[in-house]
Amino acid sequence: MSVPVTARCSWTQTAGNELSKLVPTQLSDDDVFVKPDLDDVVNESRAVLFSHNDDPPPPCELRFQIIPRFKIAALTLVCSAPKVELFIGPLQEYCETIYGTCLEEDDDDVPIRPYRYDMEIDRSGIADINLKLLTSANEICVYGAILHVAPNPNGITTQLPRPVDLQKVKELLQKGGTGDGKTKAEEHGDKMQKFMSLMKSCTVPAEAPSTAKVEDVPPELMSLIKGCTTHAESPVQAVASDLSDLQEHIDKKFEQLEHLVTTRLEAFEARQTDKLNQIISLLQVRN
Repeated sequence: MSVPVTARCSWTQTAGNELSKLVPTQLSDDDVFVKPDLDDVVNESRAVLFSHNDDPPPPCELRFQIIPRFKIAALTLVCSAPKVELFIGPLQEYCETIYGTCLEEDDDDVPIRPYRYDMEIDRSGIADINLKLLTSANEICVYGAILHVAPNPNGITTQLPRPVDLQKVKELLQKGGTGDGKTKAEEHGDKMQKFMSLMKSCTVPAEAPSTAKVEDVPPELMSLIKGCTTHAESPVQAVASDLSDLQEHIDKKFEQLEHLVTTRLEAFEARQTDKLNQIISLLQVRN
């Protein structure tokens, strides 16, 4: 049974046919992985050459994907890279580092030696793998590869949500430190400060008994104060005294409110900082 394979490489292909058509699939038994013969893997018509001009070159990434109705049970690969890192799934989770088995004896006259890899994928439902071919050379030759596939039960395990775009996450993290946009917490804090400033501007400032005037007090507040004063107090003294107490009470309330808002904002920012640090740590581990 032939299963369509999507294959991509991060290096430039300089020789060979189209990469996707050069990787055959073979139906595999879930219980026992039978390694194919070398003659079935290596084929001159399926050989591909990749190159990169940088010195030293970055890792050559070779990615294989199949339709979710099937899963990748194993991969047999023969290439010139002596070491390979395996990443699996749509999120490209690191799986293992593998050292290939050299198929040629040590000989200084042989510039490029082929290495064989037989990698079993123990995870269920994996339909996407990425290989990092690690070498110091500027050219890598893939002599042949076979994807061993098996039916994926109901396609459930591979029907995952859209993978996280790591590049967008990095951009968001960078904007978080230098961007002009405000978070909801900052907007809430700005609104609260404006509210407190407005409320303070609406209150009548406390004046000394000698300067306070009855006509400066709003009628509603004056009627309230008159009901609370005794006959022994003059209206001016009562107004000045009660306005001073009222102003002090309002100031204390605003100080308590401002302290509460500040405390909550600091706690929220601390939680956001912890989350961003966790994301950065995960990005550093995967890169």
